[in-house]
Amino acid sequence: MRLIAYDDLTAPLPPAAVALGTFDGVHLGHQALLRATKEAAGEKGLLPCAFTFDTPPAAMFGKAGAELLTDIGEKAALMGEYGIDTVIRCPFDLRVASRPAEEFFRDMLLGRLNARHIVIGFHYHFGQYARGDARLMEALCRQAGVGLTVVPPVRLPDGTLVSSSGIRERLMHNDRRGAENMLNRALSSREEALLGGGYNE
Repeated sequence: MRLIAYDDLTAPLPPAAVALGTFDGVHLGHQALLRATKEAAGEKGLLPCAFTFDTPPAAMFGKAGAELLTDIGEKAALMGEYGIDTVIRCPFDLRVASRPAEEFFRDMLLGRLNARHIVIGFHYHFGQYARGDARLMEALCRQAGVGLTVVPPVRLPDGTLVSSSGIRERLMHNDRRGAENMLNRALSSREEALLGGGYNE
């Protein structure tokens, strides 16, 4: 598995199937995206790739409770376990936050990432003011002749939606088992430090 900074891409990637998301925790929902990406890549002869941010966008805007579950190295290693060959890391800064959705799609996804199939979650948003959503992504992919997979919500057997914020909430309340059920693995040392509301960056 290769971890590459977006700004270090001096030439486009080989034609790629690209999973998009913050992937904090690489939980059950993220794992569904990664499996779909590996499957699409295998069917179409594409590079299985993921594009992610170094930190959750919410953290940039000072949202409370946005502490990272996994740093970029841990996150990339976990994604590699689900068949991702290349992880592209990008800082979420004002330059990225202010980029219109159509420009993000054209210049970053089709251009430098050479995306020929895109995989997103049902609630994925992108572009300036988070205006882009699954419906806009579908329209853009259709116009560009790019494949798209939209992964539906992933829920626990009791119907609880799996999410990074849900994991943070369980850690804050010392619910180790609940967090591990969503992660589908044991807690990392970083996640252990969040138990009971600890660890603030």
